[in-house]
Amino acid sequence: MQKIRWATKWACAGLVLTMALCAFAAPPAAAARDDDITIGVIAERTGAGATYGLGIVQGAEMAVRDINAAGGINGRRVRLAVADGGSQPARSAIAMRRLVAAQVDVIVGGWGSPQVLAHMDIAEQSATPYIVVGATHPQITTPRNQWTFRVIQTDAVMAEQLAKMVIEQRAARRVAVINDSNDYGVGNREVFVAALGRAGLAPVEVQSYQTSDQDFGAQLGRIKAAAPDVIALFGTLPAAPMIMNQARALGLQARFVGTGGLANEALMAAAPQAAEGTQLMTYFNEEVDAESLAWAERYRREFSDSKQPPRPVLAAWEYRAIRGIVAPCLERAGTDRIRLRDCIRQWRGRLFGVAAEAQFDRSGQLMQPPVLVEVRGGAFRLVRAPR
Repeated sequence: MQKIRWATKWACAGLVLTMALCAFAAPPAAAARDDDITIGVIAERTGAGATYGLGIVQGAEMAVRDINAAGGINGRRVRLAVADGGSQPARSAIAMRRLVAAQVDVIVGGWGSPQVLAHMDIAEQSATPYIVVGATHPQITTPRNQWTFRVIQTDAVMAEQLAKMVIEQRAARRVAVINDSNDYGVGNREVFVAALGRAGLAPVEVQSYQTSDQDFGAQLGRIKAAAPDVIALFGTLPAAPMIMNQARALGLQARFVGTGGLANEALMAAAPQAAEGTQLMTYFNEEVDAESLAWAERYRREFSDSKQPPRPVLAAWEYRAIRGIVAPCLERAGTDRIRLRDCIRQWRGRLFGVAAEAQFDRSGQLMQPPVLVEVRGGAFRLVRAPR
């Protein structure tokens, strides 16, 4: 099938086009060529995950600009094909099918465990190499995978480490849990509660909510009655900051803790006071090393005219996955899918913000320690670097 020739501007509007395949904007002079390498990006452009998807798309755009400015890959220019996952599993599956039908060479992206769990089998069945950058459920990476990889840390590690931090550093004895009832929230809760149990600690209260909920008064009332000193919140925007604001309005002063779902700069904009002091395990912080800081500063400059503030957390992983892993493998293996898949599987190397050499395990999970950060003064500040 001949690859789609992409237009020079985004052309997505309306419900049908919300699910349609969109393209990276290229200058008029840079018409698509038959030897272009096409990287598919599946990201949430609409719906509840749009603030996360923005960072993924921007990270991809920055990586491709840098690659092409350096001469491309073996003289071949790289282009992006971006599909909107719509923040819903069914729409995300449609977006993945469109990328596969367009015969992209590799896919880098994916946000939200429910969405990725719904569409990853499509990449597997089509034998398309797929690197996940924004979903953390443990079941996304298993030894059964032949074509799917993940670069951010799994909940099995982040929630486990969060429990250890709560017990050892916070000396907390009264821990409450509130979680989204989707795959992400339930997966985190199960790992976290099990880790507490191994230390002889049981939550004083456990509550859940639906992703689209806006009123959390009943759940927070029960949590308040349990008098916790720590509240583990396993959810994403927009619900997470609403929970924080409503908790403070009820007089709950317990410290919030969480994992990567809270790692979105929009959290502080939506809950500037309520989020203060929140600690979370995440997968990138620009304060880890000088290269991360320099990259984040350049990223903010490049997207300073964006309608929304740049969001470096997921942008960094999209950028690193494309520039640090996919591009070298495309250079060595070309676009033959089996050779490219095998190169990714065997990849090992250094990435900025990751303290040690990283590599994929047999399940396709990139092994690296999580990063502990705290919300202070409207920013994510490093508490503990990975080691």
